[in-house]
Amino acid sequence: YSNRTVSSLTSSPSTDHAELNNTSPVKTPVKSQKKPSKASSPIHHTKSPSNKAPWRPPGRYQIPDILKASENTHRPATLSNKTSRSKKSHLAATLSSTNKIKHSPADSAKKSSPPQPLASAAVATPLKRPWIPVGKSPQVLPLPALPAAKANRPHALFDTKMRKTLPTSKIMDLNPREQYTGFTKIGSGANGAVVRASKRSNSKSRVAIKRCFIDDTDAPHLAYILREIRIMGCISHANLVGLKEATLWGDYVWLAMDLMSCSVFGLLCNISTGLPEPLAVCVLRECLQGLIHLHNKGYMHRDVKCENLLLSSSGEVKLGDFGLATPISRNNTARLGTAKWMSPEVIREISYDEKVDVWSTAITLIEIMDRVPPLYYMENTDDIFAEILWGPPPHFTFASPSNTIREIATWMLNQDSRRRPGAKDVLQHLDRQIQDGYLQCASQSDLALFVQHVFDKSTD
Repeated sequence: YSNRTVSSLTSSPSTDHAELNNTSPVKTPVKSQKKPSKASSPIHHTKSPSNKAPWRPPGRYQIPDILKASENTHRPATLSNKTSRSKKSHLAATLSSTNKIKHSPADSAKKSSPPQPLASAAVATPLKRPWIPVGKSPQVLPLPALPAAKANRPHALFDTKMRKTLPTSKIMDLNPREQYTGFTKIGSGANGAVVRASKRSNSKSRVAIKRCFIDDTDAPHLAYILREIRIMGCISHANLVGLKEATLWGDYVWLAMDLMSCSVFGLLCNISTGLPEPLAVCVLRECLQGLIHLHNKGYMHRDVKCENLLLSSSGEVKLGDFGLATPISRNNTARLGTAKWMSPEVIREISYDEKVDVWSTAITLIEIMDRVPPLYYMENTDDIFAEILWGPPPHFTFASPSNTIREIATWMLNQDSRRRPGAKDVLQHLDRQIQDGYLQCASQSDLALFVQHVFDKSTD
């Protein structure tokens, strides 16, 4: 160290004591500290933590609500221009003073004293927003317009109704001729021809396809098609033919359905007599179960006959062709169906209900065992109607059924529909007779073996 530095460091304590006595008293007792000279040691002395002012969180008086202040400037001017101009100038002054804050040593002394709040004009009560009704809120944009139907789309109205009727998973928008192969005609229904086909992607997946012509001017025919689509696509039961997929292509709607081996009518055409009674009882039970489910869903079939009872290779029996089905809730008086299977109330064109299916099922039972329906020899429709209304009750002609079957058929063929049983009543009575041993009912496997035997013999 230099001589001057050493002398300053070795100065007598009496000198320091005298300097302290000459200093003026202060209000706040603060420890005095000797301020080093510029030429002294280069060690920088920092202030003790006790000398710092306590930290205080900033309040509204330090950080003005800029968002609220700017929001007030964009509101409708309800005050005079002079007042709004003064508010804007005050806001600008507030922003500029906030942005020009500098951290200097002199500011540390000011922090010890409590800060003063801003003028009362800056925190004046903001103006209220005008009330806007909920339904006319400007922030809620209107919904976009629905896409208009393409003018060149064929049968747009029918296509729209079909898509509303069916689940999306059962609607196909591809060309059916490119999706299926091996088309072979196997029959016809009330609304169109039925062909057999298989999937190109999977030859083992075989379906029955019904093609129905779409004529936009024939409203009743379109209603029948839509009703059949609705029943097959939305009502699922083991004894009702189900719809796999539907396609509107060109002027035809293609309905891919469960493929069955044959109809009961086709089976009867390949044998010389009717079915044995146990097999007939089996077919009757399965048909009644399908009808009960259909009636519970609110529909009547109106065209039960052997041609619409389909058999599978495993012995399943399914009721199909719902082209004439109609809701039970309606006031049905139309004369629809097949003449020899019509009930008296349908022929008279008076109001009828689902019991018309019970009459048709009884005629079908006679057809299964006789191989032909009653009045098979008549061709004129008026003669058939007259015989049903005023002739003797329908009966078995060629078969020799048991007394139990005769009684059940007579019960189902009551001229008065109010005394005629329902499908559920017939099934319960039939099951009791089977349990008591008065009737024999074949199994599905027995029916499948019989069908296989008949068609194997016919191919030979």
